[in-house]
Amino acid sequence: MAMPARASAARKDAVAPGENDGAAGDVRERAMEGALVACGELGYRETSVRAILEQSGGHRAQFYKHFQSKEDCFARAYATWIERLCVSLLEAAATAPGWEAGVREAIVRLFQFVTARPAIGRALFVEVQIAGEPALARHDAVVERLAAAVDSARAEIDPAEAPPEATGAFVVGGVESCVAEALGAGDPDRLWDALPELMHFAAGSYFGKEAAEAAFERAGEMLERERARLTGVER
Repeated sequence: MAMPARASAARKDAVAPGENDGAAGDVRERAMEGALVACGELGYRETSVRAILEQSGGHRAQFYKHFQSKEDCFARAYATWIERLCVSLLEAAATAPGWEAGVREAIVRLFQFVTARPAIGRALFVEVQIAGEPALARHDAVVERLAAAVDSARAEIDPAEAPPEATGAFVVGGVESCVAEALGAGDPDRLWDALPELMHFAAGSYFGKEAAEAAFERAGEMLERERARLTGVER
């Protein structure tokens, strides 16, 4: 699963916490993180500027220096964090030996993120559906990038046997739905048990039943062998 070259450039362009513009960047970064945490914990509609400030530790004058409204803050926060996550997933895939391993490593990286930061995960995968534009437009652009990476599987398939053009988006959407469901239920840790089934789904979408079953088995074996390392929790 090759990472598009533009992913590395995007990573350089994404502003990291406190980078480039000193204290102002720190304030903006804290507010954006606070907006995602508040939305993840309270829900997008229930989140106010006051709730964001309670999370970020700032004050209104600082907030309105950087953002026009709650909606503006969320949109910018979403764009920043989903870009970082997207690049992280693409990089995880790029370091793995082959398409199947790349998809598996990207899903593992995604699960590690949402289980470590469930409130932010809920904001990125659940509350964004309520936030509307421009966050949804950014969401769709990221799905398109990830789908293109997943679709690199076509290089290994006879064109006469290739799946429909929308298969990459279908696979990414399936993974996203699984994550959103677990976060919506308040139980992100259950995602780990879904890893083999998701690999079955991804591999089967491109390579058929035998490849799907093999991917399921390999994911299950890896999870059994490395669960403690991946999750940080002994079973």
